[in-house]
Amino acid sequence: MGATLRAHPTLWLLRLLWLTMPWSAGAAAADALGVCSQSSARILSAELWAAWALVLTATFVRRPWALTVVRIATPASVGVAIGSVVAAVAWDANLPAQRGATAIVGAVVTTAIALLPETGNSFVDGLSYGNERRMLLRTPFLLAVAPVPLVWAAVVAGTTAPLVLWAIEQWIWAAVATVTGLTSAVLGFRSLHQLARRWVVFVPNGFVLHDRMATREPFLLRRADVASLGPAPADIDLGADDLADISGNALGPVLLVTLDGQVEVVPRTTGTAQVMAVSRVLFSPTRPGEMLSEAARRRIPR
Repeated sequence: MGATLRAHPTLWLLRLLWLTMPWSAGAAAADALGVCSQSSARILSAELWAAWALVLTATFVRRPWALTVVRIATPASVGVAIGSVVAAVAWDANLPAQRGATAIVGAVVTTAIALLPETGNSFVDGLSYGNERRMLLRTPFLLAVAPVPLVWAAVVAGTTAPLVLWAIEQWIWAAVATVTGLTSAVLGFRSLHQLARRWVVFVPNGFVLHDRMATREPFLLRRADVASLGPAPADIDLGADDLADISGNALGPVLLVTLDGQVEVVPRTTGTAQVMAVSRVLFSPTRPGEMLSEAARRRIPR
């Protein structure tokens, strides 16, 4: 019950905006489909309604997989809105300029809300129970620059291309796209989903850093062992033997936790797993200020 009550207002705003999507991007898409054959228009319309219903359902399921669905689908709605406007203009469909602008702006705002850290934290915190709380870690810089957008594009293309080709009765290409596209979509979804499973987990006796991209196993930092927690100094020596850096060079503030003692960390590197005993750890939550406030509430030293 506690996790349910912690739903952030941005998540409720996302639900509201997605509920209105049929009257913004959906209306533009309907105008663009007016130039298609009746059978194709009906099939494409049904597919759009099914996608809308899936995402709406996901917004009410506070789980990491639902966050992944939402963060794949909402940027795709921007493409649907822009594509509908462009298609309507190219095919001389009767699409009022105000409706086209509303469709694009509505999709862009919905996407921005879905990508907010507060929205992501509210989704993953749905897994928490009792006195727990989960907060996402930032996407590593090298992944955010190119791999993530490219994998997202592969997932969207692999999902939508077969549906469109079946709808317009391109049977051979549709069959090929179904095999190749859905395979790439499934693999891409699994890859993107790993980003929604990287978090800080506050537990009664401290907090756990759970990042399978950086370490082979999650590790607990006990409140009794924490000497300090706060922003990392700019001149910190990243090559120090007593330091583990799992921040992934993510953009934004990085936090440093210093321990009275050591914790065992197993970095995810090539070759044989190597256990490191460290007394300092660098990491990068999506909302460092909120993370520090939660730590203060739990009497973790700063």
